[in-house]
Amino acid sequence: MSHTIAIYNFKGGVGKTSTTLNLALSWSRSFKVLVIDCDPQANLTLALSNSSEHTSNLFSISKKLLHDGQPKIEPLEISYYLHLIPGNYQMAAFESNTQFISFGHILFYKLLSNLKHKYDLILLDCPTHFGVTVKSFLANTDSILIPAIPDSFSINGFKKLLHYVSEIEKETPLNVLGIYFNFFRKHTLHHQKVKRQAEKELGKLILNQPVRESIRVCEAHDSNQSIYNFLDQSDVAGDFMALSEEVIERLNSMSIDEVVKDHGIEKEYSDGQSVLD
Repeated sequence: MSHTIAIYNFKGGVGKTSTTLNLALSWSRSFKVLVIDCDPQANLTLALSNSSEHTSNLFSISKKLLHDGQPKIEPLEISYYLHLIPGNYQMAAFESNTQFISFGHILFYKLLSNLKHKYDLILLDCPTHFGVTVKSFLANTDSILIPAIPDSFSINGFKKLLHYVSEIEKETPLNVLGIYFNFFRKHTLHHQKVKRQAEKELGKLILNQPVRESIRVCEAHDSNQSIYNFLDQSDVAGDFMALSEEVIERLNSMSIDEVVKDHGIEKEYSDGQSVLD
């Protein structure tokens, strides 16, 4: 049975897609991996397949699940150990679709249960918003990994995000694999300060391995190559490799219920005020 991991942060520009892509490429060396492009922008689909136009995509599959029950789902083969369910811009329409709003949780349960026995790991590249699609995916995944950037608002944002996630109705608690810092400049005093403060306030929630800022990531995406093709020349490839190993070691480590209790998140954000205010 596979383990499903949602890559998510409601803050944009933190590298969710590059995280999903490079972890999938790393893990597909040893495991059979499926990636699901949940973002209507479909950037992950473009990076892996050099096209965002696929007849079979998350939107078309979701429509079939709404009307046909259990259609045959055939992900796109990127390599023998790496498969993709492409994204599609029409997924944005589900946010106002009354059928999806009513049956979204069940629909994605059917989707993932149909696929779990075929893969060791399933990664979901989630969009930035916190709408019905994101809630439905998180309600049916085992774990969440949170990429972040080391800015002055990081720690407050983490607590807001974890509070939001803890409110999702789910049969079993969501496992928090951790928060890692992306686009990290280790020689920048501000980045070092933010990481130390995050570790002080959130402890083991902060992953040890940051991923440094590097033009190699953009170069790899633009040329449709894996960052690991640059492994001998690129520090960032080594960072993603180390991150993939650390995340694997954390499977089934901390439940969201434990996290909000240990860090007083529930109390801090339980006054009824919107956490986005």
